[in-house]
Amino acid sequence: LINLSYILVLTEGFIRLDMSEFQEKHEVAKFIGSPPGYVGHEEGGQLTKKLKQCPNAVVLFDEVDKAHPDVLTIMLQLFDEGRLTDGKGKTIECKDAIFIMTSNVASDEIAQHGLQLRQEAQEISKKRIAENLDDVQISEKITISKRFKENVIRPILKSHFRRDEFLGRINEIVYFLPFCHSELIQLVSKELTFWAKKAKQRHSITLQWDREVMDVLVDGYNLHYGARSIKHEVERRVVNQLAAAYEQDLLPRGCTLRITVEDSDKKILKDRGDRSSSGVGGEGKPPRIRLEIIEMDSKSRKLDIRAPLQPEDSAYSL
Repeated sequence: LINLSYILVLTEGFIRLDMSEFQEKHEVAKFIGSPPGYVGHEEGGQLTKKLKQCPNAVVLFDEVDKAHPDVLTIMLQLFDEGRLTDGKGKTIECKDAIFIMTSNVASDEIAQHGLQLRQEAQEISKKRIAENLDDVQISEKITISKRFKENVIRPILKSHFRRDEFLGRINEIVYFLPFCHSELIQLVSKELTFWAKKAKQRHSITLQWDREVMDVLVDGYNLHYGARSIKHEVERRVVNQLAAAYEQDLLPRGCTLRITVEDSDKKILKDRGDRSSSGVGGEGKPPRIRLEIIEMDSKSRKLDIRAPLQPEDSAYSL
């Protein structure tokens, strides 16, 4: 009962604002409410109205780099004194609120630096293994140096936001680095599990896959697009085939499907997976992902899905 109440409090106390909706100067009124005499005065602001209801909420300012500078000016008072004056002149105390901002500023620089750090960590691990050291601990955890933060990131942030007083009110900056191979495997597994549940609920189809399939799908990771590239890769190479097979009446209700890699070489796939964690795909034609239907005698039969089935030529939804 305590855990359930805690979850409910968190859900009600979470405020998310898409800051791309506040790119113009006049849209500051949407943030704190219109002053007396203007249209929408009685409605209140999107932030002030919600903070008044829950002054200790967790507030997310998504893509804050897209907001107008006047909106950032309002945040100075909010972050420094923990209070905010709305369009009606009323002061809202929110000292117990937690404010989180996301931004893509300097994302390319951070990604390239993170990629370099991962490559250096891999080289060190390989060297220790080659030297047969007993204390070898292969770790994929890396940290950004203070020098990089001060010499590279801070000048970019200062150039974009153009004010030290805004940056000075931020307690902590969390950097999101490129995914390592094990994290990409988890993302692929999560996506496949999502579609497996969907296939089971809607069509009573059981979906299975090999580890090799995840290694191949990981190779679709794009350093600049993040986790979305994995989502798109699963949809392009797996979900499109599932939907096409269903539309062509190749999937009996209640059947069991296995996702496999055709003519796979496990060593090659592993090498491709290692390269994908650095955002660099392998050369040559990628391994082909196929669907197999498992018969009653446990034998598998490959599905002959009619062409065209190229991702750029077709789009389906399961």
